[in-house]
Amino acid sequence: MPQLTSPLKPYGSPSRGVSAADVERAADQLLRSGERPTVEKVRATLGTGSPNTINPLLDGWWKRIGSRLDAGPAALHRLPESVAHVAEALWMQALDEGRRRAQIEIAGDKRAADQAKDAYEVRSHVLTLREGELDARLRDRERGYAELQAQLRTFTTLLHKEQKSREAQAQRMAELEAELTRLRAAKASRVRKPALQSRTTRPVRTAGRKPRIIKKRALKRAALKSATNRRKR
Repeated sequence: MPQLTSPLKPYGSPSRGVSAADVERAADQLLRSGERPTVEKVRATLGTGSPNTINPLLDGWWKRIGSRLDAGPAALHRLPESVAHVAEALWMQALDEGRRRAQIEIAGDKRAADQAKDAYEVRSHVLTLREGELDARLRDRERGYAELQAQLRTFTTLLHKEQKSREAQAQRMAELEAELTRLRAAKASRVRKPALQSRTTRPVRTAGRKPRIIKKRALKRAALKSATNRRKR
């Protein structure tokens, strides 16, 4: 059979959706060109359709292809023998080519899967290392936080002790100031008491000397009077 190299035109309008016949014709064309029909290739060939729609229709095509192959050689008996041999040879060649292309594509898919697996393992290893690093940093932060909490409790205890010490010192200073005030008041009271006593006893001494002064003056006057009388005689 001749291989078709031109892309298959989309069957019908994209608005009406993709039918089983559309998928079958596209898959047959891919198989004739030596490519393994897949959802992506059928969709690219049709130019329309969603993977969710094409996938079950393509599964049905794979299930029917066996019976179609079985019916193929039987139909060759209706052809002339020479033509039948040529057609059968071409058919078998197409099948071999299809199998070879399928094996190549499967091998490519396997390589891609192996590469994806290797990339996944590398990424998983990197993520594991990253997770271990994050866990270590988290433990360091938790340890640092616990140390800061302990220091905060220590500083709080010292602050409370300092406040109590200052309060005790302030109370002691108030008591000392009160005692000093009392002592100053007592000293001032003792100083004022002798001054009051001296003021109280001084008039007494003055009162005691005044009669003697008066007596002296009287004696002087009496003497002067006596002397005057004598002169008059």
